[in-house]
Amino acid sequence: MNKIVFAGLDFDGELLKKYLEIVINEDTVTVVPPYCNYQAEKAGELCVLIDQAVLPLKESVTFSDGGGIKQAALQAEEFLHCEKGEAVLQALGNLIVSLVCFYTDKKKRSPIVEIVLEDIAKNLSNCAYALDDFIKKLPLNYDYVRKLFQKETGATPRAYLENARMELAASILSSGVSNKYSHYSVSQVAEACGFAEPLYFSRVFKKHFGVAPSLFNQ
Repeated sequence: MNKIVFAGLDFDGELLKKYLEIVINEDTVTVVPPYCNYQAEKAGELCVLIDQAVLPLKESVTFSDGGGIKQAALQAEEFLHCEKGEAVLQALGNLIVSLVCFYTDKKKRSPIVEIVLEDIAKNLSNCAYALDDFIKKLPLNYDYVRKLFQKETGATPRAYLENARMELAASILSSGVSNKYSHYSVSQVAEACGFAEPLYFSRVFKKHFGVAPSLFNQ
């Protein structure tokens, strides 16, 4: 999710139908969801295309950028054709989508969705966390909560939890944080991100970032 597949000025127009399109013109950003009929003016403008973006937008939107999106886009352009740049592009894609969510979130989410988000945030490192069980205990139909959550966040509760845990893992591995004696092992990072099985954690991480945890940020 949120994988950058292009960043730059020259691109194939056919790609726009499939990917989330972000067009940056000085301090203005236009975001166009996949298969949207909106046609932005792109001549000489920086463009980023993101695959499987976790973003609950149905229509195009334009807003002022504080600088973070443009900077991330320029960095993505630098790493697009760089060997071992996949992990960086994934991290930058997550950052750009998070910034777009921040700037376009004009209304508060539903109270029930906020409750689920708060519980997820509190249990990122809890290996015994049963998200489905928590949702089923809420005073609303499970399927209703799941669909509402996906509508407002762009991902199912399980996918959102997995993505949040992967971002936490990437943050730990990128920071170079160490314990008292050495860098954290893959098993320790897995446990810190709510995974009881290191091998399963490694499979999910590689699927998410395209590289094994032990090779991330190298």
